[in-house]
Amino acid sequence: MKRISIPLLCIILLHSVQCLSQRDAQLLPELRKFSQQGWRIQHGHMSFDSLAIYFSAQEPGQSSHDLYVTHSRAGFWSTPEKMGSEINTGDDELWPTISSDEQRLVFIRRTYDRKLYKSSHGAQGVYDRLYMSEKVRGAWKKAEPVMVTSDHDLSPLIFPDNQTIVFSRRDVDKRTLYYALYYTKYIGFGVWTLPLRVDSAERRSLFGPYLKQLNDTILRVTEQQIVERDKKDFDTMYLNRQVVLPPMVRGNAYGVLTGVVTDENSGRAVEATIRLYDAITANQLDEALADATTGRFRVALHPGHRYNIDITAPNYSHHYMTLDCNDPEMIRTHNVNVQIARNLTIRINPYDADLYTPAVPERDLIKNAATDKNIRARTKRDERGRVYELPIGEEYTLTIFRRGYIDTTILIDTRRDVRFSTAEMDIPMQAIKVPFIVQLENVKEGTIRLRNRNKHEVIEMPYTPPTTTIMVRQEDEYEMVIQSPGHFFFDTLVYVPEGFDSQMCDVSLTPIQKDMVVQLHNINFENNSYVLSRSSYIELEKVVKLMEANPELRIELSAHTDDTGSDAYNDQLSAKRGEATVAYLVKKGIARERLTSIGYGKRRPLVPNDSDEHRAINRRVEFKVTDF
Repeated sequence: MKRISIPLLCIILLHSVQCLSQRDAQLLPELRKFSQQGWRIQHGHMSFDSLAIYFSAQEPGQSSHDLYVTHSRAGFWSTPEKMGSEINTGDDELWPTISSDEQRLVFIRRTYDRKLYKSSHGAQGVYDRLYMSEKVRGAWKKAEPVMVTSDHDLSPLIFPDNQTIVFSRRDVDKRTLYYALYYTKYIGFGVWTLPLRVDSAERRSLFGPYLKQLNDTILRVTEQQIVERDKKDFDTMYLNRQVVLPPMVRGNAYGVLTGVVTDENSGRAVEATIRLYDAITANQLDEALADATTGRFRVALHPGHRYNIDITAPNYSHHYMTLDCNDPEMIRTHNVNVQIARNLTIRINPYDADLYTPAVPERDLIKNAATDKNIRARTKRDERGRVYELPIGEEYTLTIFRRGYIDTTILIDTRRDVRFSTAEMDIPMQAIKVPFIVQLENVKEGTIRLRNRNKHEVIEMPYTPPTTTIMVRQEDEYEMVIQSPGHFFFDTLVYVPEGFDSQMCDVSLTPIQKDMVVQLHNINFENNSYVLSRSSYIELEKVVKLMEANPELRIELSAHTDDTGSDAYNDQLSAKRGEATVAYLVKKGIARERLTSIGYGKRRPLVPNDSDEHRAINRRVEFKVTDF
């Protein structure tokens, strides 16, 4: 084979770029329809998730090649969008390659020395240099030359690790020009290593590398061969070749996250956005889209990161997951099936803000916060609250109504950040309270105790002259006991009906005197038994408080029956009932020597035993002050 002159070979190599570009376009059939519309497409590179193509093309009527991007939406490729002035210039922009996170774009910018280019008939004055642009806050920065570029670099390829670039560089060997594969690795802060040859021994013109295998060990390239037919004619052949990369060239280890995003109810594919964040710094590291027709997505995972992954779609709930890639074993392929919901199922649990008990709403009202119109929502009621099913993507106001409570309105915002398709919300309900004013005559100290008969609520506070105000629930009934040292306790029922702003109680306590008799109410025993019923404990607690407040007080407890039965039976029954009452007080801490008991049977009736009502009055327990 005869030697080929440098100018002639340069013309052949420039022609080879055009031929190779046509072959490259054939590898991406998604670009054919644009070629049929008159676009002169040179090179195309598909993104890692297969949903975007970055390519070089010359539009009809244009004189230079610029870089464009087209996106796949619902199975159709969008009209190509020309990249901005940060990327494109008046020169030719060729051979784009995009990183796996689509945050780094590397391409070739071809410039011309017009004088030299014309004088050499296109063989000289053509310069191909590597340029790179990075995306910051969603916008591409002005492209700058890669530090390791020369004047004759072609067909770069970024590996999925985003730190390794393989490209073709023109070499000269004994006045023979050819293109060899080189690689460079990113060090950081915009610095790349000096290029080293991948195939240092052979003289082969290799162009257009792209990955064949996921583990980055084999590149598929196009080799140009020039065959001499005679002294004036040459044949140019293009062959597909495979290059096994040495270990130092292969990209750093990385993993792949793949999956399918579907609607939780219908099972249809959802065009969702997959965002990867650093779990420590919360910085966004990558973003990808799920295909609208299949729901499939694919993103690269890099070592040294612990990922927080948020999968979202408009008017859908979020799906949240984490992956720790600090462990080398985690750098592998992960496949997930993600289901996101169109509706938010939210349980509302209203509760009493003071008592922390359920306060199930009697009525509710849901409105669209933007339009203030009532909406109908699917609801389900249970013992704790209600469950609502609300379409995601709107803001709602929910008003809860319950008698005795202030109407409560909450805001439910489903327009963003709906992390889960089900949620639960505890809503505090404030009871309507009114002032209850207590005034004691000739008493400077004491204790006021109110027990709510409708709820588990007990209010106990000291009396502060001249009056003490207690906030009580409207329309609830309270048992009030007032005690003061040296006085018998006072008890009554308190009820503030609806419509009253406040209520006042003026109480006069009776001083304790020897031989005074006090009848105890609601002291009950089981039928024909001396076992105290639980309902008796409340009244006996008053006696306990009285004895504690007056340590010198001694009393005699007496039990009485009606006229049913014999004298002997009633005497024995009443005596045992008196002893049972004493035993209860001793159990509560009252000294036994301060208490005596006696059973009077039916000998001391308060009223004649001539009716069931009168007999009930005569069945009683009393105490008498024996010493004070």
